[in-house]
Amino acid sequence: MEARDFELLIGQKIIDKYHSDTSRPPVFEWVGLEWDLLDDVWPPAYSPGGELYAGNIPFGKMSSFLEMGCGTGIMSVLAARAGCRSVLALDINPAAVRNTLLNAERHGVADRVDARESDLYSAVRPGERFDGIYWNPPFLDAPEDVVDSSIWHETMFDPAYAKLRRFLTGAVCLLNPGGRVYLWFGEALGNPTLIRDLAADAGLELAILERLEMSAVPEALADAFPPHVVNAADNAEWHLHLIELTPRKDAVPS
Repeated sequence: MEARDFELLIGQKIIDKYHSDTSRPPVFEWVGLEWDLLDDVWPPAYSPGGELYAGNIPFGKMSSFLEMGCGTGIMSVLAARAGCRSVLALDINPAAVRNTLLNAERHGVADRVDARESDLYSAVRPGERFDGIYWNPPFLDAPEDVVDSSIWHETMFDPAYAKLRRFLTGAVCLLNPGGRVYLWFGEALGNPTLIRDLAADAGLELAILERLEMSAVPEALADAFPPHVVNAADNAEWHLHLIELTPRKDAVPS
């Protein structure tokens, strides 16, 4: 089976499991806190991200933070709770924007969290800059002609990694001096050099802050992969990584 066809199969299995789940609660627990969950917003259990290791990101040293693809808004709320004074949450899904604002209100940080509907950076206003930018992107590749514009495919697939390339390139121009990009990414293509190559093209240097083995991911995600992949603790290309990206000096706009 071709790699991209395999990616499509895995992603569709995760989507199908989500659609068949009849136990979807309006409030769920994640990272030790309770969160509101609206219809048509992707639950973190089906796409676990950097919020599992948010303590590795220095929110308390940031004045401004941007969360791309905010979903339920967990990272935005955690950033505000940690002391970040200005948080911008962006998502192409209007339900996710509403969900993020609900959770900011629930956790008492609504005065510090702004949420906007946005196609990548389209809703960022002129002059806005950030000390940290984070995204848990759709890291499964798939043939472009079978990927549709539904929120489910937008969440799961990024054909040829076009969106990820745009995200990384755009981030360099939106960082304050000393700012960093944080990315939760899986090497599900079996290509451990992929993200390094994309980062280098965008003028970013890469460091891995946390490495999560497939055998440790939540059941909703792990169930979609064949057992030999989930249990391959020595197979680094199947692991998930919380990554810190630092702009090279020659890549920062003057």
